[in-house]
This record gives sequence, C-alpha cells and structure tokens, in this order.
Amino acid sequence: MKGKAWREHLAAGRIEAAGRSWCLQHLQAHTHGLLLPGLPVAIEATLHFEYSSHCVSHGPPHGQALDFQAIGLDRLVIDSRGISRAFCPVRYGLSLQLPSIMSTLADRQCLFTGHSNWLTVEGNQFGFPEGTQYEVYFNMRRESTKVLKVHVESAYVRDPEHPSAGKGRFKRHEKIKGWLLMLKKLRNEPVRRPARR
Repeated sequence: MKGKAWREHLAAGRIEAAGRSWCLQHLQAHTHGLLLPGLPVAIEATLHFEYSSHCVSHGPPHGQALDFQAIGLDRLVIDSRGISRAFCPVRYGLSLQLPSIMSTLADRQCLFTGHSNWLTVEGNQFGFPEGTQYEVYFNMRRESTKVLKVHVESAYVRDPEHPSAGKGRFKRHEKIKGWLLMLKKLRNEPVRRPARR
C-alpha cells in the first residue's frame, strides 16, 4: 500500500499515526567513527547504523493477522519483508534512546542469541516495572577492513504477559564485549559462543 512502507516513512522523516505526527529523524541511517583496541596499534573503524520498523511497531500474535479496522489503518507500517505491522507509541518512545545506545556499542556487553544476531540491553526503563530491560537486537556485517554495517532489527521491553516472555533469559557467560565483536567482524574471524563453565 503506497505510503505505508517503512522506507517511505523514513524518507518522509515522520509517520502520521494514532492521531499525531511522530518524528523519525533519530532513526535515520547514520555513521559513527571510533577507535578499537588492536595490536600493535588501535584500529580506526566506521559503523553505519540502520534501524528497522520493528523498533517502533509490533507484529501480530503468532499465526494471526492484525485487524487494522480496529487498530486504525493510519498505524499500518509495512516492513522490509512486506509484513504488515502496527505502529506502537510505546516502542516509539523507547526508540528515542537507540542512537545513544548504539553509539556506545563498543563498550557494551553483547549477548549471543543463538541466531545470526546479537543483543544488548539497557537497564531499568522509566514507567516500566523495576528490573525490566530494553532489549536491542542487531546484526553486523563487514563492508571493508574498516567499515561495519550495523542493522538494528528490533528493540523493545519484553511483555511478561506475552507467551514468549521466557525466551528473553540469556546466559550471563554467553556474551562478548562490543569492541571485540567488532574487531572479529572486521578481521573476518569467527565469533564463537563462549564455552560453558
């Protein structure tokens, strides 16, 4: 449907949904330069960040479809795979912190998800129960010896009422420091899950 694809919303710099206009400038693709520890000298690297519609929208429950007659057609967001999703003001509000989270990725712990992506978490979120975390899922691809593309696939606070809520429990030892993950990706080295202790 014309005008509802995520790339069209990004190109417009905003999304008209739920009775108001929501700015998407913070989710525009951007670049971040940094120095990674290396031997014998530090390595200059550039990260290219992109954000998916899943950072500000939610999909249907498993095996079902969203009812946009009830939700409102203005909340329709079609993701990059052509799947219809609903704009979510709560996810949008949380997404405002994504650029600052991702710019500190080198200093963060990145958890293995068991898939081809990683997860980093931001602690307690205002307005949510104590102990909840903002989960940010991303993948990383080497574009050159000094450039990585980081695609933020999704970001949300897990709903404890949702049937898959238990899937968010990751083992503490299954993590890697962000800078080391980046270094391994730049060097084309395998990134292996740590051995169990």
